[in-house]
Amino acid sequence: MLKNVMIISTSESFAIKSMEQKLIAQEISAYQVVARTTDIGSNIDRAGLIVLYLDERMAAMTASLQNMLSYLNDKLYESNKMLIIIAKRKDYEIAMRYISEDFILQFFDRPMNMDSFVQTVFEYMNEGEKKMGDNDKPKEDGTAEAAPVKRKMTADMVAVRKRRILLVDDDASYLRIIRNWLKDGYEVGVASSALQAIMWLAKNDVDLILLDYKMPVCSGAQMFAMLQNDSQTKSIPVFFLTGNSARDDVMEILKLNPTGYLLKTFDRKALLTRLEEFFEFT
Repeated sequence: MLKNVMIISTSESFAIKSMEQKLIAQEISAYQVVARTTDIGSNIDRAGLIVLYLDERMAAMTASLQNMLSYLNDKLYESNKMLIIIAKRKDYEIAMRYISEDFILQFFDRPMNMDSFVQTVFEYMNEGEKKMGDNDKPKEDGTAEAAPVKRKMTADMVAVRKRRILLVDDDASYLRIIRNWLKDGYEVGVASSALQAIMWLAKNDVDLILLDYKMPVCSGAQMFAMLQNDSQTKSIPVFFLTGNSARDDVMEILKLNPTGYLLKTFDRKALLTRLEEFFEFT
């Protein structure tokens, strides 16, 4: 694992400097980035762990901060990285509207216990490292016994790849609910806008898109048109999500000729059954 910690904050402060120094003392490097999507995107690959420090300036939850949190959630999914959040309890609860709990390693209430924070980071960074046990005792010549060689995986031992679904909806709470419903059986990506979805699709393959029909700025219908006009994405199956069951509205969706549509009134069982039926024949 990369022993680098990326600390996201608005500005350098005594708390940030203290974190960096404490981590360096444990031979873990740390670097700070400004809470902007561009800075996060260009620096996340070299991090083994992410820390989000929500101070009073960030806790205002402006539109730009909401976009940053949604973007961070997507990057955590893409890069398979974990996040520590340091914030006041109320600010943490607001931030969790945009970030999936699956990516949270630990939450620390401000003012935090610095020793507990450093210990958490240290244990996480060293979790995958080989520890010397009874079978690794030094030989008489001072060398260690070789660790047992892991058995190579054969073809029938390799797990079948889960189907990958992209959820696109401007309602962060709804995204979180549906993702939690699907995460055990599918790989799930999330996007809170058409722009985020297009950026995600540029880097990821997907088996199905669940697309909110009514979204601000760029609607689901407009995003669907963009997908259809691109040779790389036109073959991706799309199910529209709609909260309106009126006949005229449903007919409006069907005229676009999507793969299908789902009413947002579905429960977890109905959604999973519909997806199972779809993937059974694809």
